[in-house]
Amino acid sequence: MTEIFNEFYAHLEGILSKCGNNNDRIAELDKCFMKIAQHVFNGHFNVNGEYEIQPLDIEFYFHQEEGPVKEPQMYHKGDLPYFPIFTLCPNKSGVDVTFENEKQKIRASFLIRGYEYKYVGKEPISIEEKEYINTKKRNLLRLDTDGYIVEDFRPQYLWEDLFGNASIEKGLVIKWEENSDHYEFKIKASERLNIKAIEGENCRKWRFTNDSYLRRKFELK
Repeated sequence: MTEIFNEFYAHLEGILSKCGNNNDRIAELDKCFMKIAQHVFNGHFNVNGEYEIQPLDIEFYFHQEEGPVKEPQMYHKGDLPYFPIFTLCPNKSGVDVTFENEKQKIRASFLIRGYEYKYVGKEPISIEEKEYINTKKRNLLRLDTDGYIVEDFRPQYLWEDLFGNASIEKGLVIKWEENSDHYEFKIKASERLNIKAIEGENCRKWRFTNDSYLRRKFELK
């Protein structure tokens, strides 16, 4: 994933400054984030070799410290030091994956809203605990009248699912792994939740949902 983030910044360098206004910049970022989302949905976190966390629904955040694109509700910005690329940042919303760039004075991250937990360890556990998705009612999604998946994810569950396997004896090792097969998923882009629109700007549809995987998983039409 680090390579994807480096490609992102190589592409951005000079591009955003050439855009005529923030709507042009947002349109450029729309395409960049969709590309990153495809890569994210084709990988997973491996935690201590015992279970995997596969992101299914993510929201991007982007803030220029010295540029025109601002993110008023972003947590990590201002005088705070820059995170190394691909740093996990727990916060009150859940867990962010950050990819900041000090040279370009950019803060960037995505919040993992929805994910699938898969146990891959050797100890016997119940079927209910072996595999699940972090919905309000476990493994249950709803459709609205237009056939779109209704928001039911609980991102704060990731605090425990990602970090709760730590112990003084065995420690905590979290690694990113690419899936063995790469798919071009059908991804739905939509507005981020609980984020206020900025006057004069187009809507930032920076929430990306792995629609095809979820529909197959839950046998939704």
